[in-house]
Amino acid sequence: MTSVGVTVAFALFAMSLVSIVRDPFLGFVAKLAWVVVALILPIVGPILWFAVGKRYPHGPNGGNR
Repeated sequence: MTSVGVTVAFALFAMSLVSIVRDPFLGFVAKLAWVVVALILPIVGPILWFAVGKRYPHGPNGGNR
């Protein structure tokens, strides 16, 4: 069971890392801060990125910002 948790945590971190690095709206310091959050909080950090930090191109005003 532990290997499944580690695999899920690694997959979430990898997906969030790619998403953070490719985000054109974030500056270097913000990207670094999000990577640190995702690294320190292996499950919660990536979930926070996708729920709060990432800008999505849909919604009534074209995004969540």
